[in-house]
Amino acid sequence: MSFAPRVQAQQIILLKLDDVIARRVGAKPVSDRWLKVHDYLKENQIKGSFGIITESLEKDNEMYFQWLKEVQAAGLIEFWMHGYHMKTASEPGEFEHGTAEEQRAILAKGEKLAKEKLGFSLPAFGPHWSGTTEATDEAMERVPEVTIWLYGPEKPKFYTRLSIPRVMALENPTFVPDLEKFKSFYEAKAAKREVLVLQGHPDQWDDKRWAGFTGIIDFLRSKNVEFMTPSEYLKKTQSKQPQMTAKKPTP
Repeated sequence: MSFAPRVQAQQIILLKLDDVIARRVGAKPVSDRWLKVHDYLKENQIKGSFGIITESLEKDNEMYFQWLKEVQAAGLIEFWMHGYHMKTASEPGEFEHGTAEEQRAILAKGEKLAKEKLGFSLPAFGPHWSGTTEATDEAMERVPEVTIWLYGPEKPKFYTRLSIPRVMALENPTFVPDLEKFKSFYEAKAAKREVLVLQGHPDQWDDKRWAGFTGIIDFLRSKNVEFMTPSEYLKKTQSKQPQMTAKKPTP
């Protein structure tokens, strides 16, 4: 008697690309590097997610807002909340201090801005240049729009929705997509993971770093991975959960 070999499920990749803000000057909504990565993903039909610094939604900027709306509506890219403030090196991390209520207010403000200025909520969250505390965990649970925590704790204390821990990033070190380092770490630590969240910072990629990024994407495609948005992955995990069935009344 023979048995068919077990086929490993297709690995899911969530591209977590950080730090979307409006272009400061010029006639384009965002930087050329952001436009480049968007066009590349669109041309290659690769799904991903872009993290908005929600402070960038405060000042009215119709060109920027329209670009965000159009990209979101196309369905290939999902925007998520990357904190409120674009910090400097001398400032503390936004989610490394403060009470649960203070941190909840930051998250709620971001959701409010997105709904008012863009017409949609931001279901995923990952902090900008900041660690998190137990207060963050509690705050997240109190903002119902936030259903996905990117690079969150493996076992949150308060947060009851989807939390995906960090395994690796696109970059090594930060800002530098290095294909050979990526391949080595991936094969050793990540190849058998069901899902990988891969962080990168497109606005920091010069031509050499861009070549590293596209090389990594080619490598992942050779592994037959499936690229998803965070909300698509959440939906997939929910579809796996057993459904409750109502008991028939006793005759």
